[in-house]
Order: sequence, then structure tokens, then C-alpha cells
Amino acid sequence: MALQGDPQLHIPPASESPSRFRWAVPGVTLKALVVAGTMVAAIAMTPQLPGIDLPQPADPSAASDSMPFARQASPAVVSPTVESAAPAPPPPAGPPAEAPEPPPAAPAPPAVVVPPAEAAPQPPVNEPQPGQPGWTIHVAGAGGQDLVDACIGPVHFTPTDAYSLFITEHDYCGGWARFSGITVGQTVTLAGYGTYTVDALGQVPLGGTTDHVSAVFGGFPKAVLQTCIPGTSRMLVIALN
Repeated sequence: MALQGDPQLHIPPASESPSRFRWAVPGVTLKALVVAGTMVAAIAMTPQLPGIDLPQPADPSAASDSMPFARQASPAVVSPTVESAAPAPPPPAGPPAEAPEPPPAAPAPPAVVVPPAEAAPQPPVNEPQPGQPGWTIHVAGAGGQDLVDACIGPVHFTPTDAYSLFITEHDYCGGWARFSGITVGQTVTLAGYGTYTVDALGQVPLGGTTDHVSAVFGGFPKAVLQTCIPGTSRMLVIALN
């Protein structure tokens, strides 16, 4: 008598076929076939990885064990390792750079030289030149030869008043120094007598007369300055008008 709940082993009689006996054994042959069929179908549906040829195992059970490993062993894309760039070595120390020379200064423009004005030609001394510096002569007195010989300065020589106003002085008394610098065109002021213009210069013999003076000037001027020329026998006469 069997216990309740325990499976009863069915022993077929000798007349039954062997195949029926295999199907009659529960949990052994049928389970293995189902698992094998499931694995074969999974292998057939799984796409093959590119570039990898998987060998087909003869045993379906072996395929079920190797397939997960083959799928995990698919080649991974590995990026190449980027090597860290080594820092560049510092440049070799050299001599300090020299400061650039300043550009040469621009040459100064040449100075403009203005030539001096040429001196105007001087007119001849025998022509009157109005506006030239004048002279002032102070008459010391009026009289004859004795007053002239007294060397008191220029003297109004009265003996010749009928012809012209003669102002006379010896050369050694200062007459030459006083009269010799007077030229034609200048003005001469005789203090107390008036202002005149020099018209001409001339010479007469020492001890000459009024006729010699008239001959030199072509007549008698209004006034005459008279003195001896040192070292000669002649007298200087200056016509004033």
C-alpha cells in the first residue's frame, strides 16, 4: 500500500512500445527537449554581431551557456588615450635685449640769409643834398682884422659887408677844424643871423680879394665862410644862400 500523495511509478507491461515508456517518465526527457527547443529558437532570432563569427555548437545546451558570454564579448569602441602634453621647456636665457636707438632727428631747414642791402651810391659832393645834418656856428663878434687875429672864434668881418656877410676865422685858431667838415647840401645856422644852405665850396689865393670870391662862385652869395688851408697858400671859401 502506497502513502498518500506520493507518485505511483507506472511500469508498463512488456507488450507496450519503448516510446510510450519515454513519454511516460515525467520531468526527464520532455523537459530537456523543451529547453533545447527554446534555446535554439533564441539563437536563431539573435542577430549576429558584425565581424564576429560564432561557432554553432552541436549541443543546444552548450549554446545556451556560451551565448551570453559571446554577446558580452562584443568589441567596445575604445577611444585612444590622449597623452597629456608635456610643458614646453623655457627658452634659453640670452643677453638682455638692447633698447632700440631713437630715430635720427630731422635736419633743421637751412636758415634764410637775407643779403644786406647795397649801399645807395652817394651823389657828388658838389651837388646840394637837402635834409643832411646841419651845423650851428656861434659868431664871437664883429670887427676887422684885429678882431680876427685875436682868435676869439668866428668873427663877422665887417669891411666886406657891402658884398656879402663874411664869417672869418684863422685856421690855427680853430677855423679849419670848424669849417672843413661842412659839405654841399647841408644847412648852416649862424646864431643871430639866420639859417642857410651850402651851395658850393671853392678856394682863393691867400690874401685874395672879393673879386677872387666873385670869380669862384660866379657872383656873391648871401654869406661866406672863410679860413686858411693849413700848409698851403690858399684859403677855403664856402658859399651860403
